[in-house]
Amino acid sequence: MNVNRKNSREFLWLLLLYMATVLGMGLFTLTVYTRESLTVLAIREGVFGLFNFFQFYIYFRWIVPAFLRTRSWQRLLLRVIPLLTVCNSFKYLVAAKVFPTIMLYQGYRYDLMSRRRIEVFTTYGAYFINALWTSLVLLAAAFAGRLFLHWLREDKRRALLRQQQTRAESGFLKMQLNSHFLINSLNSIYALAITNSPEVAPANNTLVHLLSYMLDQPDDIDFRSPIREEVQYLQDFISLQQLRTGVKDGIRANFAETLPDKQIAPMLLVPFVENAFKHGVTNQPQSPVTIALEGDEQALSFVVSNKKSIFNKDKTGGIGLENVRKRLQLIYPQKHELHITDTEADYQCHLKIYW
Repeated sequence: MNVNRKNSREFLWLLLLYMATVLGMGLFTLTVYTRESLTVLAIREGVFGLFNFFQFYIYFRWIVPAFLRTRSWQRLLLRVIPLLTVCNSFKYLVAAKVFPTIMLYQGYRYDLMSRRRIEVFTTYGAYFINALWTSLVLLAAAFAGRLFLHWLREDKRRALLRQQQTRAESGFLKMQLNSHFLINSLNSIYALAITNSPEVAPANNTLVHLLSYMLDQPDDIDFRSPIREEVQYLQDFISLQQLRTGVKDGIRANFAETLPDKQIAPMLLVPFVENAFKHGVTNQPQSPVTIALEGDEQALSFVVSNKKSIFNKDKTGGIGLENVRKRLQLIYPQKHELHITDTEADYQCHLKIYW
């Protein structure tokens, strides 16, 4: 039922477009607007234009799609030749029986022998040859229309595939970041547990809050979280790290008291903090990890700095920062700046996101 309704709408739209085009061009080319000229226009472009449209629609609806599926020129000719023969013969029959003076009359000639005027009409052969060019134009128009619609559908399909691929890639990168964070957090709680620290229970509760927030975030690449929720998430994450090290002054976080009422892609900032905890010094108040977040109506600025630990010489950044780079390219293309300063003793990441 839906297919029939769709085909009916397609037929009506094509009919309106076709008739409006041929009648409009006919009116535009008229030099004199009289009753006779408008009558000729109505018959030539209206009545016979309608016949031409049905011929065009048969090409458009059945013959051209069949050719595009099979790519068989032989089958195309076997379908086109009988159709144009029948259509042109039908139009000649209507012209000869109903509208001869409008469609076939070519004037007259004077016969010297009989001394009388003989009216001249277009023969079937001449009419057929002239109508043959019209049929070929209609076939070409059907091909052009069908190929254009095919291109539109393919372009829409490619755009949808690109969108699905982008969302899948973003979800995969997000999953990697989450699993990386979970492993590090469990290691932190394990470090507290083996020392029989009384902070194990608070650390476990904080981790539960963090995991709940992570699970509540959809995989939609277009989803955004309020900044205040991300700030709370970062504060819980920092608290978990402070519980593990037992040195609160080893981490200094400065979140602006007033932040714009904007939204950000969830869990996009925590990998920078996690990277600083993993590769930096977090138990020395004289060389703390510093975290700063501020923003206005134009952009958000996030800076994380740390001294490099002499006990951890692996490549700074690892999977976390590499994946967050890719997420930034997917989620904020041309709308972010990431500057990384890497020296022998210090490491700093400065991320700026433009709304």
